[in-house]
Amino acid sequence: MEDLEKLMRQYGDSIYRLCLIYLRDTHLAEDAVQDTFLQAFRAKDRFQGQSSEKTWLTAIAVNTCRSYLRSSWFRRVDMVLDNIPAPPQAEPDDDALISKIMELPGKYREVILLYYYQQLTVPEIADMLRLSPDTVYSRLRRAREKLKPKLKACK
Repeated sequence: MEDLEKLMRQYGDSIYRLCLIYLRDTHLAEDAVQDTFLQAFRAKDRFQGQSSEKTWLTAIAVNTCRSYLRSSWFRRVDMVLDNIPAPPQAEPDDDALISKIMELPGKYREVILLYYYQQLTVPEIADMLRLSPDTVYSRLRRAREKLKPKLKACK
């Protein structure tokens, strides 16, 4: 496995954007990224190379964000969706898209974020979430169906 510092340089921004979109708070996202790489460092001996390093790190980040979202502190905090920044490569109109994605139920939001923003393949997402590829395809289709009317209403 590559050196942790190299992984942080190579995937740090991508993992940060994922955590930021998931958690909707810059400070929490920064903490989640640190926790992700700390967990990766601790588990580096268990990484068997069955998936790519990006998929492995993304899975750790998703699980870290899920843990944050389940925490009692997070449930008591009133999060504001308006402060979600667009990914650096996004167009200004993408702010509305991200807001609508965040309104989706978790199982749909998750596959959209992993597929479009992390650019993972369906088999990688299926492996990461421990779902069948057919389930991932189904969730992607349903998420797009749910997004379509929301985005038309924005125009």
